[in-house]
Amino acid sequence: MPRWMTRKRALAIGATAIVLGICWYFLSRPMVEVFVARRDTAISAVYGTVKVAPTLIFNIRARASGVLHYNDAFGQVPSLVGRDVKKGELLGWVVNDDLDRAYTKAELEWKAVQERKQLGPADTAALKTQQALVGRLENLVSLKNIPQVDLERARNELTSMTELVRREQIEIDRAAAVAQQEYANLKDRKELCKFISPIDGTLQTVTGGNGEFINEGSTPFVVISKTVFLEGQIDEEDVGHIAPGMKAAVKLYAYPDLTLTEKVTQLRPGASNQRYTVNLTLDHPPPNVMIDMTGEMNIISGERKDALIIPTRAILSDRVWVVNGGIARPRMVKVGFRNPERTEIREGLREGEKVVVADQDLLQTGERVRVAVINQ
Repeated sequence: MPRWMTRKRALAIGATAIVLGICWYFLSRPMVEVFVARRDTAISAVYGTVKVAPTLIFNIRARASGVLHYNDAFGQVPSLVGRDVKKGELLGWVVNDDLDRAYTKAELEWKAVQERKQLGPADTAALKTQQALVGRLENLVSLKNIPQVDLERARNELTSMTELVRREQIEIDRAAAVAQQEYANLKDRKELCKFISPIDGTLQTVTGGNGEFINEGSTPFVVISKTVFLEGQIDEEDVGHIAPGMKAAVKLYAYPDLTLTEKVTQLRPGASNQRYTVNLTLDHPPPNVMIDMTGEMNIISGERKDALIIPTRAILSDRVWVVNGGIARPRMVKVGFRNPERTEIREGLREGEKVVVADQDLLQTGERVRVAVINQ
C-alpha cells in the first residue's frame, strides 16, 4: 500500500475518533428538564378538598310510637329515596291504636258536652216556672187575695232554685272546658303522628318499611333541599390565610374539564383531626350535580402582578438547581406567593435563568448536563 494512503487512512481514523469522543462527551451528560424563569402574576392559593352538600337537611322524627304508614301516593313508587316532595306534603303517619281509641272517646265526649251545653242546666225549666209563680203571687198580694207569707216562701224557693241552676251551669262549663282541652290535646297528638315535608326538596333517606312498627324519636324520613353548596376541608396551618369573600377555583372529579369559580362564605369553628371546614358557594352547579360529589379547590388568598415565577416542583426546601452554561448548581432562594403549581421567587434568581424541575436529587454540584426546556 502506498505510503500516502496509509497516512490518509490514519487521519480518517483519528478524525472519526475525535468526533465519536465529542459525541460521547455530550451524550454521556444526563438530560434534565428545565424551566426558564419568567414574569407573570403570582397567586397564593390554599389547597383543600370539597364535597357537594345540601343547603338544608331536615330529620323528620317520629313523635309517637306505632305502625308506620306511607302516603298512599307513594305506593306506586319502587323506591322513595330520591323522590321529589313539596312543602306541606304528607309523607306518612303513625297508627297508634291506644291513641286512636282515646281520641275517638274524647271526640264523642266533646260532642256530648256541646249538646248538654246547648240544652242548658237541667233545672232551667223549673226555674222559669218558679219565676212565673212568684210573678202571679206578687199580683195576688197586691190585690190582698193571699197573705204576704206565701209570697216570701215562693221568693225563697226562687232564690234557692236560681243558685242551683247557676251551679249546674258552672258544672256544665267546667265539663265542657275539660272535654275541650282533652279533645284538643289528643287532636294535637294525632297531628304529631303525621310526617309533613317542611320544604320543597328530595327524600334523601327513608328508614322503616310501610306497615312496620317504629319507636318515638326514630327518624323515618330525611328531606334535603334542592339547593346545594360546597363544603371544603383545609389544613390547620392554612386557616390564618382564609377569609370570607375569597375566590376559589374548584374542580369536581365528575367534571374533569370544568373549573368552577366560587366564593368562601364561612369558616366554621372547630376542627376534626386538624382539618377545618369552610363553606363555599355553588351558585351555578353543573348539570346532574349530586350530593356528596367530591373534588379539589384552590382558595386564592393573594395576587401579585409582574412577579418572577417558576414551577413549585422546582423548589426543594428554599433551594433550586440552576443550570448555567451546561453546569448545574444549587442556589438558595426566597419564595413569595405559592400554590401547588407555581411559586413566586422574591430573591436569588433572575428572569431567564433555567431551573431544574425534575430529578434534582440525582444531581451533583458542578455536574455537566444537557437541558430540555419545557416552557419554550
